[in-house]
Amino acid sequence: MSQKRGNAMEVAIICLESADMRDKVLKGVGALAKLGFCLMHDKSLLDFADATSEVRSLMRILAWLSNIQTIYSLLNKEQCGVRDLIFLVRVVGEGVFKAADNVAFLGRKVHENTPFFQRFSYASCLGLFWAHLAAVALALFDIRYDRLFSSRRKQFINLFLCTCDLLTAAAGAAVFGFELNFIWFSLLTLISSFLGCVDGVRSAAIVARRRGASRSRD
Repeated sequence: MSQKRGNAMEVAIICLESADMRDKVLKGVGALAKLGFCLMHDKSLLDFADATSEVRSLMRILAWLSNIQTIYSLLNKEQCGVRDLIFLVRVVGEGVFKAADNVAFLGRKVHENTPFFQRFSYASCLGLFWAHLAAVALALFDIRYDRLFSSRRKQFINLFLCTCDLLTAAAGAAVFGFELNFIWFSLLTLISSFLGCVDGVRSAAIVARRRGASRSRD
């Protein structure tokens, strides 16, 4: 029992070490609070959801630097295929989202939410939309060309997750006038967060097992 508890603790630590995992947890908690607001009409839940969104924006400060490194690596590859180009669109869109969100967040804290900084907020939504559109394209590409049929279930789950993200991003940027009501937006966000967290926990469990095997050999 103590070994299982230790393994669970190690998995939890690995998850918390990941900025992406922390972001997914906060995203899910915020979405759950919004759904709670829809049921109970308690404004404190909505305030809590807004607070989680602000924390996520704070965590994204300078996070776009990693996107620049990835873009540099992709552009310096000797051979680039279709998948690399789609992935490049995803990374660029994600970088625009993070950088514009940084400016919008700092603008809200320093100069309040002026029209100038609202434009950066909209630019971040557009960047996120293009990133998720590319993510859906990548998921479809992998399903079409990946010969490892054993991973089909995981690929379709990933496609569903990416589609949820794309729909919420399209609604956030009002692409072609697309809208989602508050409940659907929150529900899709919660589903995406849950699936992302499950995948993150599984990956962390694999890392924990490898570390345990390495320690036992030593």
